[in-house]
Amino acid sequence: MTYPPPDDRLRHLLAQEINTSVDTWKLAWSIAGGIVKDPEIRAELDRIAKAHSQGQPCGDRHCPHCFDAALTEADQ
Repeated sequence: MTYPPPDDRLRHLLAQEINTSVDTWKLAWSIAGGIVKDPEIRAELDRIAKAHSQGQPCGDRHCPHCFDAALTEADQ
């Protein structure tokens, strides 16, 4: 079995990150579940993924993908 499981990977990854800031895994798991189910967050993830798949910047100033792409363009 691989971890995190592919059928709930996003929730597991979020819970792992949240778990460093909360007291229990159960709380981290609950918070992550709420994030994954939020339609606005899902829409934003889809928007970012679509922009990146089309080779466009996503517009998020904290996006490492866009930052790296901008540096690569500047070097050429």
